[in-house]
Amino acid sequence: MRKLCRLFKLLVISALFIVITGCSIQESVKNEESKQEDKQKEQNKQALTAIRDAAEKGQLPNQQWEVGETSFRTVQEQLGEADKIERDSNGIYATYGKQELKLRLTENNQVYTLRSLDSTVDDITLSQTEEVLGTADELVDEEGKPAFVYELNDEYQLTIMFSTSEKSGLIEEVAVVHKPSAEVQNVLQKMMLDEKLGQLLLMGVQGPQLDSVAKTLIQDKHVGGIILFKRNFESVSQSLGLINDLKQANINAHTPLFISADEEGGRVTRLPKALVKTPSNRKIGHVENGKYAYDVGELIGRKMSAFGLNMDFAPVLDVDSNPNNPVIGDRSYGADVQLVSKAGIQQANGMMSQHVIPVVKHFPGHGDTSVDSHIDLPVIKHSKERLQKVELPPFKRAIDGGVKAVMVGHLIVEAYDSKTPASFSKKIIQDLLRDELQFDGVVITDDLVMGAVGKNYAIGEAAVQSIQAGGDILLVGHNYTPVNEILTALQKAIDEGTLTEKRINESVERILLLKQQYQINDVQKDKVDVEKLNRQTTELIKKIEAGN
Repeated sequence: MRKLCRLFKLLVISALFIVITGCSIQESVKNEESKQEDKQKEQNKQALTAIRDAAEKGQLPNQQWEVGETSFRTVQEQLGEADKIERDSNGIYATYGKQELKLRLTENNQVYTLRSLDSTVDDITLSQTEEVLGTADELVDEEGKPAFVYELNDEYQLTIMFSTSEKSGLIEEVAVVHKPSAEVQNVLQKMMLDEKLGQLLLMGVQGPQLDSVAKTLIQDKHVGGIILFKRNFESVSQSLGLINDLKQANINAHTPLFISADEEGGRVTRLPKALVKTPSNRKIGHVENGKYAYDVGELIGRKMSAFGLNMDFAPVLDVDSNPNNPVIGDRSYGADVQLVSKAGIQQANGMMSQHVIPVVKHFPGHGDTSVDSHIDLPVIKHSKERLQKVELPPFKRAIDGGVKAVMVGHLIVEAYDSKTPASFSKKIIQDLLRDELQFDGVVITDDLVMGAVGKNYAIGEAAVQSIQAGGDILLVGHNYTPVNEILTALQKAIDEGTLTEKRINESVERILLLKQQYQINDVQKDKVDVEKLNRQTTELIKKIEAGN
């Protein structure tokens, strides 16, 4: 009996040991599983955080490309040719299968969407994403898949696509989008060809009021910009009314109007006489190496913005190297290249601060001419070496400084093109300005209704050549007939295949992006505080005079 009791006790103890040992092992396994689960959660959190942090800079993790900045050429240099490039109603796509990478491209071959499958997130669920990144700003359908959209800032948007809309749905792809470029593409896709062609025109209005012809050209021909001259500014109230009427005429358009003028200061001013004139560039140049150039630019921008103007054909970046020049003179800061370069970018920056677009002129340099291009076609005989030392540096400084609009003059520059004026020369617009100087903004011709063009070329032919050469906007400051002639010539060139809609799209894209960058709108202005503007101008003049 005692033996049986001892045996029973031994069995009970053994059983208890087995149970305790089993529980301990089970607990250990659970602890290990819990640690692994916590580790995986932390890794998922780090991966999602890395995606968000990179996307806030326009990138994806482990990639150096930045949407809105990187060109497709740069990607091709690193990855080679894409496996597939295709275009549909929504835009242009390039696919790299091996890298699991899909790009969306602008008409000018800039990458504006990076879309990829990141192996570090392919086991992260929808619920985990929401837990780490928070509730999405929008839930959308992306190619048949549910997607979270996070608005990160004014520049970038993060999109995360899932296998299903269930909480357990796994991440399939992530994408970072450059929002300004995407918005431009959306507008561009909605525009008909005649609307696009209209964006290439910037025309003058013939009187102090908006006449029926100009209104029709804006509404029916979709002209995208206006230039106003002294004839358009009789009084403050009348000027404000004209500009408001222009904006009202454009109310149903896909994009707002450029409304511009030549407001250089000094003898070239367009605003009503009630406003005190700002000083000339020569006066600015005489004061401590252009010390007040920014202040003058800011003041000009403030004046123009008060009326609802948003583009200024200024500052003049011509180096005044020829005392017999009949057209530049005191419109230039002076004969010193460094002074013109420094003062020019400072004045441009002042205008930019007021959301007024500076259009630097007259590329590639009108300073050393003895002929006025308003009357006939000047010829510049300098070598490339001389041009690169004197005429070009101010424009290079402006381009490097962020200026996004350049006016090209009606000049024969023999060192680059001995036959064709700069304003419609491929060698000067595409090869020199765009390729060599790396300018990716909007190129505008000087007024095509000038003697330099009219005495030597048919205006429609010159306009088509300018677009073929890489130009974007055709300026027609006087009369309405040339506007229709140019639109007809552009349409004919497309019909005949000498211009393509893709080439038109490239220019329209640059134009739309410029309007967007400067927050151009058709909002009307109620009044102009003339007294305040005049007080500010008078105070600035006193400072400049004291500096002399």
